[in-house]
Amino acid sequence: METDTSIVTSSPIKVVHAVLSLDCGGLERLVLHLCKEGVRAGDRVSVLCLDRAGDLAEEVLQTGAEVVSLERRPGLMSLSEAMRLRKILGSLNPDIIHSHQMGAALYVGTTTLTMRRPPMIHTEHGNHDYHSLRQRLLGYVAFCTMDRIYCVSQDIADNLTGHHLVSKARLTVQANGIPLPTDRELRTNRLTREQLGIDQQATIFGTVGRLAGIKRQERLLDAAATLAGKGRNLHLILVGEGEQRGMLENRAAELGIEHLVHFAGFQRDPASYISLLDIFILTSDSEGMPMALLEAWAAGKPVIVTAVGGLPELVKEGETGLLVPPGDHERLVGAMESLAGDAEYRRRLGNAGRSLVAKRYSAERIAATYRDAYVSLLQRRNAAPVSNGH
Repeated sequence: METDTSIVTSSPIKVVHAVLSLDCGGLERLVLHLCKEGVRAGDRVSVLCLDRAGDLAEEVLQTGAEVVSLERRPGLMSLSEAMRLRKILGSLNPDIIHSHQMGAALYVGTTTLTMRRPPMIHTEHGNHDYHSLRQRLLGYVAFCTMDRIYCVSQDIADNLTGHHLVSKARLTVQANGIPLPTDRELRTNRLTREQLGIDQQATIFGTVGRLAGIKRQERLLDAAATLAGKGRNLHLILVGEGEQRGMLENRAAELGIEHLVHFAGFQRDPASYISLLDIFILTSDSEGMPMALLEAWAAGKPVIVTAVGGLPELVKEGETGLLVPPGDHERLVGAMESLAGDAEYRRRLGNAGRSLVAKRYSAERIAATYRDAYVSLLQRRNAAPVSNGH
């Protein structure tokens, strides 16, 4: 007998996104976009935050999605927390659970083993260190509970298969996506040089991301100091907050360029700062598929990034941006000089990046791909034969 799948495709889907928190980062901004698109499609969308709600919770609520926080304490989940999580999931009664990052998959996936288990998919947004037996065991348990697993870059997928945590047959590489701003939004949603006291003739370099060790923003400060020493008129904008801020501020002072550096702090929507940049730069030691890079491209900005993680998959050298080896000071300085001195080259790279985002990495496209996966899993669940066992 043929399964009636029209119910699945026409009815709202109750989707629960499981995250550790909605603190502002690339993963969290993707979840925000998926919430917007899910609600727009008529689905009932909730975000389950295991640790805390976080900075983006209010924006998620404004989309029409629900936010629920478990307020889990650090460390492995206690029995009482597991019972509360089970109760929350029972109350939400999802058709689909979509977890993000291994920790969320571990806690939600194992909890569902003790209840009516909905179809579950998982997205891995970054590389974890699975060299320890404990981490491999936790990862294996987490991923075993998932029906489908997505990775935002091939590099991340290779890390999972390389440690024998997931078979290649269960993995799909699925890029991140962002809403593509209109030309009008690009013109109106911007700061001015006057507001930040930046010289009209200065080349503005900048980056967006957590001020964390793995992001290595000090490399950008060092390169800016070298260029300033050569007489280049420049300014540097660092958007983000984190434990490295004090160190970076001290580094800028030691280099004598503190007057050329603007620490913008945490910005819920960094678009107005990105619009001010002439050149966007990432100097990280590791990246999956950074949303900030997509946002820079969407704004038509040329990019310079380190050739790490998933970035070589995204950036085509000399066509959509420039790649430099991590920690290669001379190559970074050279790439910054070459773009600063050639406005036409900047325009060409920026336009190519914007076209690429429009074609492959729009939020609408990514959300539709995930929704197709939800529908497919629900159809398969409905088509499964009913067991007569007790």
